[in-house]
Amino acid sequence: MTVKQIAQYLLLIAASFSISSCESVDDNRVPPVRVFINLGNTGLWNTYGVSGYGDYRFFSKKDRIPNNYSYTEKEYTGFGGVLLIYGVNGPLAYDRACPNEAKQDVVLNIDKENFEAVCPKCGSRFNVCEAYGAPLSGPALDNQYGMRRVGMTPANGGWIISN
Repeated sequence: MTVKQIAQYLLLIAASFSISSCESVDDNRVPPVRVFINLGNTGLWNTYGVSGYGDYRFFSKKDRIPNNYSYTEKEYTGFGGVLLIYGVNGPLAYDRACPNEAKQDVVLNIDKENFEAVCPKCGSRFNVCEAYGAPLSGPALDNQYGMRRVGMTPANGGWIISN
């Protein structure tokens, strides 16, 4: 066996090892329930949107959150509600249900000191501002369960949140 062949063989082994050891985050554990929140103009966005790093807001049509938002019959807020937060690159949206628990009534809150989403039941923590809802600690990290992301589309000085 030549030195070149040995090097190619070792490179193949290293590549195989790195591919097999990679873990991916499952961000589809929460059911894909419809989301549509129309904050698609400047006035609505300035009232109900988010504007700076860590600024956040919860939406839940069922629980009338925020309480002064007038939901239309065409608006939906997903499985556990919606978390809208301003991350490092702009606004981001997630289904608020804890992916480890995967129940409509177990929803994440925000730790205001470090802007992480936290499950009050299992204690899992998620990076919502910089890592698209990746698990940081707790059972969700052990199981590699990430938060379900929701799309954001710019519109007329605001954003439409939908999937």
